[in-house]
Amino acid sequence: MGVQGLWDILNKAGQSRAFKNLTVVDGFEENESGRRAYRVGIDASIWYHHATFSKGGENPELRLFFFRLCKLLEFPLIPLFVFDGRERPKVKRGSKLGKAGSHNLTARVKQLLDCYGIEWRMARGEAEAELACLNRAGVIDAILTDDVDTLVFGARTVIKNPSLSLTGNKANPAQNYEGKTSKYHVMVFSAEALRNHPEVQMTRGGLVLFALLSGGDYDKGLNHFGPQIAHGLARLGFGDRLLEAYERQSGRNMTHFLSQWRAEINVELHTNAHKLLRCPYPSLSIPEDFPDMDVLRNYINPVCSASVGHQGGGALRDNGDLSIPRLAAFCEDHFGEWGHRSGILKRFRNVIWEASVIRVLRRAALEADELEKTKRIRAERTDTAIRGVLQLPTTEGVGTPASLVKKYLSPAEVDHRAAIFVQRNNNPAPLAGAEPDMYPMIRKILSARHHVSTDNLLEYRVEVDPRQLVALAESGIKGKHREPAGLANVSDDDSNEDDDEDATSSQGTNRRKRKKIKAPVDPQSMMRLWIPACMMRQVHPELVEDYEEAERAKLAKKNGAQRRRRK
Repeated sequence: MGVQGLWDILNKAGQSRAFKNLTVVDGFEENESGRRAYRVGIDASIWYHHATFSKGGENPELRLFFFRLCKLLEFPLIPLFVFDGRERPKVKRGSKLGKAGSHNLTARVKQLLDCYGIEWRMARGEAEAELACLNRAGVIDAILTDDVDTLVFGARTVIKNPSLSLTGNKANPAQNYEGKTSKYHVMVFSAEALRNHPEVQMTRGGLVLFALLSGGDYDKGLNHFGPQIAHGLARLGFGDRLLEAYERQSGRNMTHFLSQWRAEINVELHTNAHKLLRCPYPSLSIPEDFPDMDVLRNYINPVCSASVGHQGGGALRDNGDLSIPRLAAFCEDHFGEWGHRSGILKRFRNVIWEASVIRVLRRAALEADELEKTKRIRAERTDTAIRGVLQLPTTEGVGTPASLVKKYLSPAEVDHRAAIFVQRNNNPAPLAGAEPDMYPMIRKILSARHHVSTDNLLEYRVEVDPRQLVALAESGIKGKHREPAGLANVSDDDSNEDDDEDATSSQGTNRRKRKKIKAPVDPQSMMRLWIPACMMRQVHPELVEDYEEAERAKLAKKNGAQRRRRK
């Protein structure tokens, strides 16, 4: 996939970062986008490829999408999925491509994305080219992908898909600051780092030349011009000159330039005058028909929204919200082996509730920003763009009341009667909005930490009451599948059965089989989650103050006891 040998060259310039740290610090705290989130573009076709390795059960490929999306939404992210469009190249790597949008998963994946409130778009051409266009225009902050072509197309920031089981990550895994391989970290590649790293020194022009010489999706490259030669010539600026000439002349009337350009490359090949090749190559020469102008155009000026004057394709809407009832109904319809009430509630507790809490906190933080912006406008201040975390008095916290939980996790009214039917009793869980704060979702802060898995990001251990979330899920379950007999089928032994690690690895199945069966957890029992401290501080300043006051009291008591012992 992509340009042969290019990742091997670029890996040296990658920066390992904890994904939570990246999304919280660069997205929520800095808030450059004004959305309290890190905006990430995703090429759907990459996930289609990964899904082919997911086996067993009902709809295993779709199940991979379900669990991966759960993981994504545990962070303050705005994902954008892009699908290949009708004007993509008809042939790649010598094979004809099917009709755009014809993948048998596409309709159901779009339906699932809608349940999660995730925006998706159809590209005009290739999704990776569209994403690079969106990244250059500042519509998205980064692209999450395995495909190095996005960098060739001009992307500014690329995050490699984090799974340790993916072949491309095994030789260069992300590591934490202790130097240990970490599933919580990702490799980040920026255009600036590629340009400035002393062993890489690759500009976009250099990347294009590398692709033309070494071979990629559109042709095989030149015989005997492997990655080492391609890299050496790219570092000498030949790619930059080619890119500049193409853009200056719109790809036309380049015969004279190309003739001189090829001659200069051949001199360097034959003499190695700048010592960036391993040795002189007197038997190698650039042929007179190089480069293929169609291939060059595919890399430099691919079909995307920018090519028709719609630079960036428009800002992200960020107007969709996770609908717990719709998602529960989707699981019931598509995952029959666990699409019953107890199975859905178990998996939602394990993989959906954290994403739900983060979603409500981010939306509440945006409401706090709007209130602050209104105050500044009334005070005739000029700094109306909100940057950094707001330091609000304890009396001005937006909080996460039941009204916000319902607003952002259930766009439609919840059906009491359906919940009673599914539970088969007359005491359904309390509904969001029924008693405004009878069952607050976020109750208190229990502890704090700086952990290696987050690059020492400050987090609070928060006690969460999931009863409102359980009620929303039950409202979407229709009761299509009978509850299984016994406890074995509803135990908590497979909470992450199809996460990124296991779904693409046959070893994951074996690991799951060896797990011990545990007794099921009451779906309405309290949970404890690690939540970024900055999100709690902006939304629940009163809970932060309560925790800090309790910690000060503990410290004073400890210091007093120590003084008494010394007397």
